Amino acid sequence: MSIDTIGATLPSPLESAGGEVVLRRGGWLRAIWRSRNGRIGLITVILVLLGGVCGLAGWTPYGADVQNPSTVLKGVSWAHVMGTDQFGRDVFSGALQGLGVSLEIAFLSVAIAGVIGTLGGIAAGFLGKWTSATIMRATDMMFAIPTVLFALAIVTALGPSVLDSSIAIGVGWIPIYVRVVRSPVLALRESDFVRAGRVLGYSRSRLLFHHILPNVTGVIAVQTSLALAWAILAEASLSFLGLGPPPPTQSLGEMVSNSSSLASVAWWTLAGPSLVIVIAVIGFNFLGDGLRDASDPRTRTR
Repeated sequence: MSIDTIGATLPSPLESAGGEVVLRRGGWLRAIWRSRNGRIGLITVILVLLGGVCGLAGWTPYGADVQNPSTVLKGVSWAHVMGTDQFGRDVFSGALQGLGVSLEIAFLSVAIAGVIGTLGGIAAGFLGKWTSATIMRATDMMFAIPTVLFALAIVTALGPSVLDSSIAIGVGWIPIYVRVVRSPVLALRESDFVRAGRVLGYSRSRLLFHHILPNVTGVIAVQTSLALAWAILAEASLSFLGLGPPPPTQSLGEMVSNSSSLASVAWWTLAGPSLVIVIAVIGFNFLGDGLRDASDPRTRTR
């Protein structure tokens, strides 16, 4: 019996209680669609991604930076679905551009955290106790610093830009990935198929990346969706404090900050970008719920 045959008998997040693999060949989408939260999240995230792409590509009703003195602080109308700001700029067009910037930073930061944190979690869970102890003590030190303050310190040192904001947010999320990935790896390390692989002389890298990693992809996927929601909020917070991408690039947090003083006379300038942030965050959180249901046979909707 080969290691692959032995490994196929392992109950994992990729299999249902009856042994049926549900996350293969498009099974992800079908499993997510069975969950009500998953359906809502998937549709919302698709719309959010489309809006972000349109914003980055400049496919907006009006130029995001185009000022028109004749339309200053105009309310919601068919011509301006989110009204205009104090410079006559279309709030909806600016929100789309800000959404694109927020998504760009969110995906970059989560990619940084996901790659480094996943590798760290696998190493901490599979390798020797000294490696595990070193990695976990380092993550404990990072946990001791509030994530937002950690990001503030990094972006202040590096400077405000898309890449620097992504690094600042991503570094703060690394220890969370390490802890989330380490737990299932510790359980898988003592599984029969891993022991069989050792007996057959398989290298550590083969065991880690061909047999351990595929069995934690469900956990990583759920964590990634939740991390994207958090990254959007973190980017908005940095931009609100003036530490986001520099002008002329608009970001959602900057739009909220600039319009906060106008809320009493032009509520739409604050409501527009705030609503986009809320929709994006809710969408990724709901998608995370759907991914959790899809990867966990105990909670997956039948």
